[in-house]
This record gives sequence, C-alpha cells and structure tokens, in this order.
Amino acid sequence: MTTDSSDPVDGVRRSLAAWHATHPRATFAEIEAAVEAELTALRAQLVEEQAGATYHEEHPACPRCGTTMVPRRRSTRTVITRGEDAVQLERAYVVCPACGAGLFPPG
Repeated sequence: MTTDSSDPVDGVRRSLAAWHATHPRATFAEIEAAVEAELTALRAQLVEEQAGATYHEEHPACPRCGTTMVPRRRSTRTVITRGEDAVQLERAYVVCPACGAGLFPPG
C-alpha cells in the first residue's frame, strides 16, 4: 500500500488517500486497519533506517580484554519488528586479535 516518498509520513498519507478513494464506504474499523497496516510498514522502514545509521563502529573494543577488534566478514542479520515485519541489518563480524573473542554488533 505504501508509496515511495522522500518524506515517509507524506508517503503514508498519500497511500491512505489513494486507498480511501478506492474504498469510499469503508467502515471506521476498515480505515483503522488500513492506517495500522501503513504504520506497521512505516515503523519497519524507520527502524531499518535508524538501526543502519546507529552502529558504524567496525573496530570496537573487545568486551573481554579491551583490545581493538578487527572486522572478519560482513553478515546480514534479520530482525523482526513488533509489527512482524522483517528488517535486514548488515554488520561486520569482528574478532579480537588478542583473545579470539568474536562479536556480531547489535542491531
């Protein structure tokens, strides 16, 4: 239902207007369900954007010994939001050169 837009909220509003134009006799419950579906998709989009912007440190300190960790490989992690949407997070798996501890940074 959601359309592309530089402003996600504006995109949701336009998508809901288009939906309502094709469902002019929608009940309150149907309108509420359509709004909820749009908000669920918007939530997943915003979580993915913010999570991607949150963790850029690929050389964190080792939680065991404090040595600077080094990237080993990049992996994708799938996280399920409260709205049951899957969000893909790409992170570098890092390893401590001193003690061998590995870490897949949180999403």
